[in-house]
Amino acid sequence: FARLTGVRTSDGDDIDVDGPLQLHAWTLRDLVEPLIKRADSLWEVARVMPEVVASTRRARASLLEHLPIPREDLEAEVTTRLLAVASGGGGGAGYVYPGCYEQLEHHGLAPSLMAGTSIGALMAMFRARRARYDMAPLIAGARALAWTRVFGAFHTKNRYGMPAALRLQLRHLLGSMFRTEDDSRPLWLSDMGIPLFIVATGITMDALKHDLDYYEHLLDDDLRSGMRAKLRSGFKTIGVIREFLARRDALEQVVLGRTPGTEDFDVLDAAGFSAAIPGVIHYDVLRDDPRMVRILDALYADHGITRLGEGGMVSNVPARICWETVVSGAYGRRNVFVLALDCFAPHARKLAWFPLMQAVRTANVEDDLQFADLYLDFDRTLSPMNLVPSVKDAMTAMRWGSRRMEPHMPFITEMMRPIPVLGD
Repeated sequence: FARLTGVRTSDGDDIDVDGPLQLHAWTLRDLVEPLIKRADSLWEVARVMPEVVASTRRARASLLEHLPIPREDLEAEVTTRLLAVASGGGGGAGYVYPGCYEQLEHHGLAPSLMAGTSIGALMAMFRARRARYDMAPLIAGARALAWTRVFGAFHTKNRYGMPAALRLQLRHLLGSMFRTEDDSRPLWLSDMGIPLFIVATGITMDALKHDLDYYEHLLDDDLRSGMRAKLRSGFKTIGVIREFLARRDALEQVVLGRTPGTEDFDVLDAAGFSAAIPGVIHYDVLRDDPRMVRILDALYADHGITRLGEGGMVSNVPARICWETVVSGAYGRRNVFVLALDCFAPHARKLAWFPLMQAVRTANVEDDLQFADLYLDFDRTLSPMNLVPSVKDAMTAMRWGSRRMEPHMPFITEMMRPIPVLGD
């Protein structure tokens, strides 16, 4: 109640309560915050509850008396939460996420909103297709995985994506799964059963330390020596991403699905751009698709960008996007529980990737985590370079994700349970 900034009434009116509740919020902070910092148990905090309850009743009565807010609308805003899930980037490590989604479904919890970056976007788009979770399409997609189906050598022009050694053939692999029910067209972000936002990085000319040919040929020697063996080292991948992270002022966060003009962005295109690591993975819209060309041309003109690429360079765990979107009132209620999933968190057991993991965390993850109610990292994942795992490995990763999530489900379930209304 003390954190309320606005209330959406049943008539659709948004009532600002930030100012009227400010004194109450300060009162609660002064009463509770010092105790929480030094208390050894909740019993010490409970001693001030009579004062907290009295202040809350006074503030509620004042709101209802002076503002045009029906009591039932105020109570609904305070006592019910929306669940928002942010799924972070991390290459093959992200195959743990479906296990987390399965745990939520098993406990009767469906996200009201999802946001994803890179592999997090790819996993989230399977979950967001329908309000009710169905793992069958994801398993079918895993069975269809093969290196030559997912990636092809880059021998084509580039238009909207950064050139790179490998071309991500996402539409070739998953196009038949992401179409409307009448098979009339590809799915757009606005078609999702659960609202889905996908993070991409808008790259300006100032962010390019090299000319475009450099990124196109970055891995040429490695490919000639053996594609899969050399890519696993990841050293050049780490180097090029760190170069872009050093120029964060020249990178633009683009939230596909939320940024004006991108609401009807093609789902596969959104996930493809979000996963396109400069110099390593190229994704583009080169097909004959005037609608997407118009959307992209307008996006590039409005934001002054020259290419779209890997979303992890601006928001690798998009918890803030979840929080901001709900608190803006876009979905009526502003009371939100944000679950942040991070498959790329620094771990001592992942020494080869630790420098990049730490760089990404410092660049943007730490800021995002201030907006998460529960942050979950994963000590057991596939390698980030295992982008095309076997079905066995993918299913193993999903089980790891489920087991990691399971101990936290009582807390999540309780946080999503409606709060009893405070009596008069």
